[in-house]
Amino acid sequence: MTLKKSHKILLVLFGLIYLISPVDLIPEFLVPILGWVDDGVILYAIYHLVRYNRLPWNLFFNKKKKP
Repeated sequence: MTLKKSHKILLVLFGLIYLISPVDLIPEFLVPILGWVDDGVILYAIYHLVRYNRLPWNLFFNKKKKP
């Protein structure tokens, strides 16, 4: 699945709006460090989705091969 250029633009705009918006999943004024990490994870996921047309699953699942 490849993203259309218009979808990529919308994702980038969503990321920028999310970054400057006072409404977050974890607000910065309650837990400053986790609020910033929350913003970083969202922006990284959007960047990875726009750049590589897929989500960075290594953020969510750790696939280690068992010996």
